[in-house]
Amino acid sequence: MDKGRFKLRYKLIYKTVRSLVPLILHKYGFRTDRISKRDEPYIVVANHLTEVDMLMLAGAFSEHMYFVAGEHLLRTKAGPKMKWAQDPVFTFKGAPSIDTMREVIRKIKAGHNVMIFPEGSRSFNGETIKLGNGIAKLVKMAGCALVTYHIEGGYFVAPRWAYTTRTGPMKGNIVNVYSSEDVRNLSREELTDCINRDIYENAYVTQRRNMYTYKGKRLAEGLENYLVKCSRCGAFDSMVTEDDRFRCTKCGQSGRYTPEGFLEGDGLRFDSVYDWGIWSEEETCKYIREFEGEGPVFSDEDVVLYEVLPDHSRIDLISGEVKGYRDRFEAGAEVFAFEDISGMDMLYFGKTLVFTYKKRHLAITGEHYHAIKYQKLFDTYLSIK
Repeated sequence: MDKGRFKLRYKLIYKTVRSLVPLILHKYGFRTDRISKRDEPYIVVANHLTEVDMLMLAGAFSEHMYFVAGEHLLRTKAGPKMKWAQDPVFTFKGAPSIDTMREVIRKIKAGHNVMIFPEGSRSFNGETIKLGNGIAKLVKMAGCALVTYHIEGGYFVAPRWAYTTRTGPMKGNIVNVYSSEDVRNLSREELTDCINRDIYENAYVTQRRNMYTYKGKRLAEGLENYLVKCSRCGAFDSMVTEDDRFRCTKCGQSGRYTPEGFLEGDGLRFDSVYDWGIWSEEETCKYIREFEGEGPVFSDEDVVLYEVLPDHSRIDLISGEVKGYRDRFEAGAEVFAFEDISGMDMLYFGKTLVFTYKKRHLAITGEHYHAIKYQKLFDTYLSIK
């Protein structure tokens, strides 16, 4: 295998794509500053807002970078092409990241650069997910420089819960460059604080200041994937959406999602997805903690349990009902105790829950399935364990 030939292909494709970034992202009015060539390999970390974040970073960095991507992309039409073109470091979402860390370090030691979106998943409410010490540990183990990059506006272009993208202003900027010596001199905790500070974004705080317009179709559709609890009557899974409108089927509360990303309607308790979402998450966790009885806390019908095999193919195991208890999931005859689940995450607008159970990579999905309820079951279990 001519590895040198492959590396040349990756660099040429990266250079070509980078030259096209202004054209590709023109409709978003995307702007970025740029960084010159560095004399040592580096890891770039950035907040994660859209599916084109990698293009934004390519527009800012002239040197070729490998990037870390979710393994689920290999089961999309673009996945094999992405692998051929850039050979990303693929990582299983909802799984321990030891193998990913090893591969990133291997590439850095070979003199390459790597871009990482350490949140792993995009925020549902527009606020950057606070990181633990894992990414700082990786950078220190790699012994390289660190560059932090901040993206603004992307949340309203592609809300994670939404089925459509919108057009509106986005921008990115290089926040800080930490040399390998700087990285060595900072403790893991200090470096984590630097990263969290540099890449933090609260989209609604920024938007209340700017009030940019993000135009698109079906603006509200998908809100039910995140706002799973009605802010008026408290019912779960009662929201329906169409075009830019949303409505609770239990109490009739209704409103619209505006091109500025806010919520409007008579008597609405919240005017933003962020405020409603934070409340909904907290109330869902409270409901779980206070739940009494032997029955399931949540249950959903018409779902599919599938397994991702080592060759990245998918095999469907069960179609039917899933039940979520305070310490386990049940799907058909399968029982998944939380104590044996090593990681969990969500995919595809929040309609798919992925998790690793005794080294098996599994997922639960359904057209009307809202994974965040089951994610909160697991999170609550860990918090009181």
